[in-house]
Amino acid sequence: MSDVEQAQMPSTDDPRVEFRRLMGLFTTGVCVVAVETEDTGIAAMTVNSLVSVSLDPRLVCWSLQNAASQFDIYAAAQQFSVSILGDDQANLARRYAGRGDTLLQPDDFAKSARGLPVIAGALGHLECHRWSEFAAGDHTMMFGEVMGLSSSAQSLPSASPLAFFNGQFCAIQSS
Repeated sequence: MSDVEQAQMPSTDDPRVEFRRLMGLFTTGVCVVAVETEDTGIAAMTVNSLVSVSLDPRLVCWSLQNAASQFDIYAAAQQFSVSILGDDQANLARRYAGRGDTLLQPDDFAKSARGLPVIAGALGHLECHRWSEFAAGDHTMMFGEVMGLSSSAQSLPSASPLAFFNGQFCAIQSS
């Protein structure tokens, strides 16, 4: 028996549980994706699925759960922002991980150069124009072309990003 076979997690009746548990061991960054809406002004959600896709054109991708309460808002948005959170912003990440926008606090936001809502004090921001989307199982992959970006100059290079590992927020200390 190989080491990999010996190290497998205990089996459950639901293979999705094992998959989620294993993927939770992959450390990710944490960000908030926000859009402007006609009704509420801002919709925001915490994601840890942000991926840099291409440099030319500059593309990013994040995944949106098809059953998300705000799915229709994000699916219709032509622009969105991504705010990369620092380790001192776990409370914001928890707030916008909730369902719907009932916990929305306008004071959490500033306006980007292009007028998009971004998390104030985040390590950095991306301003994106929707490039495409792709159905992927119970999620939709949202691709955005980066039209603008900014970073918090005072926090770099000593910034500590907020990370997500094994179902918990944690910090990654920069060297």
